[in-house]
Amino acid sequence: MSDIFIIDTRKFQRLFLVPKFDLSRWVVISLRDVSLWIYYVGILIVFYGILAPWFLWPIYSYEQFIAFVPIVVSFLLSRTLSHPIFTRKDYMWPFVAYCAYMLVMCTLSGKNMNGYIGESFRAVVFLFLFMLAKEELPKMGDMLAKSMAVILIPSLAGFFLWLLGFPLPHYHVVPSFADFYSYENYFLFMMDDQSMLQLFPRFHSVFLEPSHMAMACVALLMTQVGKWKKWYNVTMFIALICSFSLAGYVFLVIMSFSASWMKRKAIMKKLLLLIGFITTAVIVTLFYNEGENLMNDLIVQRMMVNDEGDLEGDNRVSKDFDTVFEEFVQSDELLTGAGLEKMEQFGSGNSGYKVYLYRNGLISFLLLIVFFVVMSSTCSYKRGMVVMWIIQGISFIPHGSPLRFFTFIPLYIMAFREIESPQPPKEVSSVGGDEEKGIDVVS
Repeated sequence: MSDIFIIDTRKFQRLFLVPKFDLSRWVVISLRDVSLWIYYVGILIVFYGILAPWFLWPIYSYEQFIAFVPIVVSFLLSRTLSHPIFTRKDYMWPFVAYCAYMLVMCTLSGKNMNGYIGESFRAVVFLFLFMLAKEELPKMGDMLAKSMAVILIPSLAGFFLWLLGFPLPHYHVVPSFADFYSYENYFLFMMDDQSMLQLFPRFHSVFLEPSHMAMACVALLMTQVGKWKKWYNVTMFIALICSFSLAGYVFLVIMSFSASWMKRKAIMKKLLLLIGFITTAVIVTLFYNEGENLMNDLIVQRMMVNDEGDLEGDNRVSKDFDTVFEEFVQSDELLTGAGLEKMEQFGSGNSGYKVYLYRNGLISFLLLIVFFVVMSSTCSYKRGMVVMWIIQGISFIPHGSPLRFFTFIPLYIMAFREIESPQPPKEVSSVGGDEEKGIDVVS
């Protein structure tokens, strides 16, 4: 009897079947996600608009007007959802405190109608930030950190290629809103004309100043406590180190201790190690190559105290302004400030708490404190709020700008994001016959 071969045609046909592509799972988009990402667009505009990368120079000083549209559209769309993204009910008093501060500051500094309008649009950004659901804040922190890394990665690559001598296309540029800056724009990064004469120029990516980029990175890293090994956070660490920003390095140390404190870890051992490291680094820097090295020029020497009792690196104000400020603090203008017009006679380049007080007065400063106090009352995570106060307070001394979006928004996120810390083991007890059955009952 001959063998009979039976071919299963169904298996053969499967080889020629084209699998169905479920397009619906790609087309269906959550309206809540749409609302959230529209809001993110507005936040990105104000965050980077203040940082002023060269490609956003055309909208400098107008970013709050442009951001108003996506933020309001996001709010209107959110109101149609069963689970909106703007759900906080404790936003009113912080917003009222901010408006009171804003109105008094505008009045005392002598701003015109355009200034009032601009500040009103900025107030809208603060309003919806205060209304945003707390559970959305960590997500926004991740988004901002990743967006910064996306800018920094190609920028760092271009910067290192330039250091190695690769010819890169560039052109000379001076921003119209700050003519005391002068750069060679290499598209992926900019190089200040003065820093190009240094052995290792300070890196500041596409932004105006190394200190601005460094402070933005520190603030964003504070939203990432417990996740610093992520690729986007490592990128910001590298950029921060390459900035050679004294302020950035100082706040990097503060950030390290603050993160340990928020995670309820012991900091004494870390403090002793830090003191030993800094002492060794300073000694090596002072004696290496007889002091002719990068770290000595850009960091150590700027921390030395001169004959007048000031830090060598403290060049936030000119000598002319310093003289006028000493007279100002003894005058009746201290409460109300000298105003914007008087400040403009010194030109640009002055910054810090002295500039803030001279222009806005002590009353504005006190209302600023009231705003932070009222905002703090809505936060249940006290450690995060204390760290925000410390960083804002210390940075106010050299910068005098506590409400810049590229520092305020990340620090606000950090303050309302409770950092996970190791939890003590839960006590376990047995009840009745559960012990015999091996059932643990959590007390």
